[in-house]
Amino acid sequence: MSRQTWLEQYRSSVSSRDFALLEKASSILERNTYAPNEYGWGPWRMVSPCRGYFKGFWNWDTAFIAEGMSRWDTTLAKEQILGFLSFQMEDGMLPDVKRENGELVDTLSKPPVLAPAAWTIFCRSGDLDFLREVYPKFVKNESFWTTKRCQDGLFYYSAVREKAKDEAEYLTWAGYESGWDNAVRWDMGIPNLWAIDLNCYMVMTYRSLKYMAVALGLPDREWAGKESALIDRIETTLWNDVLGAYVDVRRTDGQQSNVLSPASLMPLYIGTASLERAVRLEKMVREHLYPGMPTVAYDDPRYSDNYWRGPCWLNVAYFAAKGLKNYGFTFTADGIRDEILGWVERDGDCIHENYNARTGVAPEKHSCKYFSWSSVFVIEFILNF
Repeated sequence: MSRQTWLEQYRSSVSSRDFALLEKASSILERNTYAPNEYGWGPWRMVSPCRGYFKGFWNWDTAFIAEGMSRWDTTLAKEQILGFLSFQMEDGMLPDVKRENGELVDTLSKPPVLAPAAWTIFCRSGDLDFLREVYPKFVKNESFWTTKRCQDGLFYYSAVREKAKDEAEYLTWAGYESGWDNAVRWDMGIPNLWAIDLNCYMVMTYRSLKYMAVALGLPDREWAGKESALIDRIETTLWNDVLGAYVDVRRTDGQQSNVLSPASLMPLYIGTASLERAVRLEKMVREHLYPGMPTVAYDDPRYSDNYWRGPCWLNVAYFAAKGLKNYGFTFTADGIRDEILGWVERDGDCIHENYNARTGVAPEKHSCKYFSWSSVFVIEFILNF
């Protein structure tokens, strides 16, 4: 259906404020869409994170964008997945970026969220041919993560070290692979850490592969077994009982991080945490992350307005708040949602890349005005919360 037709069904079912936000968010996604063959990418109409600011399309951005746009245009959503998968590397890695100038950034990947997005698109389109085409590529990508980014059954972020000019560049690339770039979480040395969010994304990936296999009439036991084993390892290794939160853990010696962030709540989003742990997580949120969901606790001495070292990013804020909501912590979850949507309402015709988690104002640097995945998660906060 057209975007306008999709919008009209909500005119009387959501508040006037939320309808205006849906209109703003969906229009930003359309303005960031490339025409077919615009940069020699084949027939696909790919979507930039922010046209003119980010020149190309990025890995996990593409997944979020595809999932959001599938609400009104499953054809365009499928193009995002198929277009990005066309650049898969021989070892199964999905690269970071395809730029307008033709450059393929293949020294690192991004969090594995394309398979869950593809499953959502299938559920909305019912297109088995699409599923048949993408499933083997995701199987190949799972092999990349298990052979290149896994130790003792838990996953970590890294990069193609041999292509880096020095250790500093390698560590920077590994940060980029996480999507959290320069986050305080990585001050312990990102390649050395089992990352809590990555392992939860892999649970989501295994579930998606399991669902795809069933839909295609293929065996799903392998994926179910891997999902169950990974959940067990998350619960036994990545919980910090002193902090009452899931954390990153150094894989060389088992030292647990003391950094609290929205990633600490990912087991709520995937529904694997016990109720007892969920209660402690909600308490942690109220004390350290409420209401603006900064990317590191407000009271952490390293908190700043520097990109991923403090500002609120709507994707990870949504995962955390939605997890709280799913476990019944409605007051806290709705408080986070209302705080963030209030910022977006006051943001004129923009939806920024990130927001100051204290003031709700976009930082002057490193926050483009018309950001695609922020727009997607505005829609999710309104329609899937």
